[in-house]
Amino acid sequence: MVSADSMNFDVLELIFGYLSGNDLTSIALVSRSFFAGVIPRLYSTLLFRLSHAKKYPSVTSPFVAVTAHPEFATFVRHIDIRSVPVVKTQYNSTFLIQCKRALDICPNIVSFRCSINALPPFISSLAQQKHRLRDLRIYANLTTEQSLKMVRISTIRSVTLDFPSWNILNLLPQWSARLRGSLTSLTLFMANELNETVLAAALAELPSLLGLHVVGCPKIHHPTLLPLLTHTPILESLSLTTGDGARTLPQPPPPLASLRHLAIDTRLSPSPLHAPSSSTLTSILTYINLSSPRLSSFVLRYPDRSEIVLPHAFIQQLISAHASASLTQLAFLNCVMDTSDSLSAICKACVNLECLDVYIPVRELSEFTFALAKSRTLRTLIDAGSNNRHALRPSLNQAGIRMMMRGKDSDAQGGLSIELERRPKHAAARHWFVPRE
Repeated sequence: MVSADSMNFDVLELIFGYLSGNDLTSIALVSRSFFAGVIPRLYSTLLFRLSHAKKYPSVTSPFVAVTAHPEFATFVRHIDIRSVPVVKTQYNSTFLIQCKRALDICPNIVSFRCSINALPPFISSLAQQKHRLRDLRIYANLTTEQSLKMVRISTIRSVTLDFPSWNILNLLPQWSARLRGSLTSLTLFMANELNETVLAAALAELPSLLGLHVVGCPKIHHPTLLPLLTHTPILESLSLTTGDGARTLPQPPPPLASLRHLAIDTRLSPSPLHAPSSSTLTSILTYINLSSPRLSSFVLRYPDRSEIVLPHAFIQQLISAHASASLTQLAFLNCVMDTSDSLSAICKACVNLECLDVYIPVRELSEFTFALAKSRTLRTLIDAGSNNRHALRPSLNQAGIRMMMRGKDSDAQGGLSIELERRPKHAAARHWFVPRE
């Protein structure tokens, strides 16, 4: 008879791969065999978020656990630091030391994320010891000396620089040349000092780039970015910020035969004369459509607190160019869509639509449901208004969701389990414009 204790550790690891969170720690307490089998999964990711920081130091951090048991460090693949405990308005130095010690003894790090302005203590370890590091996301407010150390890293496949300083941006072309053979994704978010000259020099070194996301950079708008795509002919995903639509885009457009994901960050100007209109959005789509086949994923985001009604003309252009077979994921953030016209057209035309992020009008749920019922392929519906803290509206509850599902076939409804899944507060693990995996 086969017992759990006699099972091969490889089998146990495969089984425990389906578990996460507290289930892993519970499994580790069952027996020595389970403990040995769950360790690789349990220590694969060292995550520290705000909820942990509030309980520190009463709760042991995962970094202390690794330094106390160095034999487990070899299993660590991902480090994700989203918060740091604060003592009298300063980052807790003891915690930072603990993190650095853990990072020093983890030789197999594949991804490292530090999304707060606390990177400097970790730079030396990242630049000198982590030869397997592939994915890097950092709050890049660095000095020149710190930036020079960071650009020594030459094995990265994906780089995300949040709020980068001019020091690291000036070295971006040099870093790109070093990463020419490995880098496939580059994200520059809220880079106030990024200019066209630096970006063009960096992209010229990256002809094999598959993902480019330049969002929230005041000097780089779509008229500046789109012509630079001649350097990235095999680009698969692109994110950009709208700018002055009056600037003429060069012809012919850059070749984008592989483009599948497009995200547009629509920025509104204080002056109505420069506010992005339907014509601006249409011009971007038209320009890209001239050299790109059909998109499979599209995201459009307006600024927070905006109550913009999405232009129906833009929706018509989007679905006429891409909807018939290719679009599987759509997201319309911080805006309102006309239910009877725009939403109905999307659900009817997008015959392969699987995931939709859209504002759900709770007060007009019947009309919304009627439009949604025209889609036969939709699997995931995400309420894009759920994160708007300033929106005064009734909450979408489980009763409302069940009412929406009544339009489905009655035979299928009998075996359908419907639940309201609230998005966790720590769900901001990726930028909104990055394509879903």
